[in-house]
Amino acid sequence: MRIRLLVITTAMLCLTAGCGPRVVIKRDYDFSKVKRVAITPFTDTRSAFNSNNVAGDAVADEFILQLMQRNIDVVERFQLSAVIKEFDLAGRGMLDSSTVKKIGRLLGADVILTGTIIQYLPNRRDIIYVDDGSGGKRQEIYLVDAEVGISARMIDVETGVVIWAGHYRYNSFFIESAIRGVVSGLINSLNKHLPQA
Repeated sequence: MRIRLLVITTAMLCLTAGCGPRVVIKRDYDFSKVKRVAITPFTDTRSAFNSNNVAGDAVADEFILQLMQRNIDVVERFQLSAVIKEFDLAGRGMLDSSTVKKIGRLLGADVILTGTIIQYLPNRRDIIYVDDGSGGKRQEIYLVDAEVGISARMIDVETGVVIWAGHYRYNSFFIESAIRGVVSGLINSLNKHLPQA
């Protein structure tokens, strides 16, 4: 029983321990003018998910949810997708300064939030076999783990300058909570700057 408790405690510490997000914020930027955000689909650079970008959509959706909870207007992703197609950005995969300004004007957005999925490990189960101590039947302990890592940046549409950039990885028991945790960690780094709900 002690071994089982030790294994579970160790697993919990491994899942909850870690560093906070690495973030850089432009010091002199007036975040109070951020009222409307356009969120691009997050690029998933791993070949296994490139065709349908499920991870990128899930992360973008969580950013939408958490920004709306802070009373920030978010541009509908399909509107943004149409503009991205118009500028033929999907093939180039880049947002230069002049393109950011055009997109911002067309959508009425103050900033564009964009990023990359750098780690996406859906729910994984590990089985650990433990001897019951008397040479009898062994117990199975299932450990469930998921991890998401993203790199994100916020770009001012008037200047085309990156005003915030962050990088964070988050582990949890399930992929949904890992996505929620990684986005929360990054959004919370802006607590002093963005309006609060």
